[in-house]
Amino acid sequence: MHFFCRLIPPRTDFMQTMSVEERTIMGAHVAYWTGKIASGNALVFGPVADPDGGYGIGIMNAADGSEMDALRDADPAMRANVGFRYEIFVMPRIVVAGATNG
Repeated sequence: MHFFCRLIPPRTDFMQTMSVEERTIMGAHVAYWTGKIASGNALVFGPVADPDGGYGIGIMNAADGSEMDALRDADPAMRANVGFRYEIFVMPRIVVAGATNG
């Protein structure tokens, strides 16, 4: 299954006002999902510079919602318990350039 994930930071100006501690958390977050690229759980992820407040997005691959929940819960941004939250939606179908899609 594929999932659209949106990581919502603790405040709308987070991308511009991260503290040193928050930058460390985000570095661990990026390293975590980069590792999931290699395992096939992450297809693409990155920040979105929305003028109304930045956030992160990812397209993830997991066997089911329980596995996606476990991936989310292991994210260092969530484990830091500093106010991040995820919105996660099932994607019934994806289309990928250069691939046979189904």
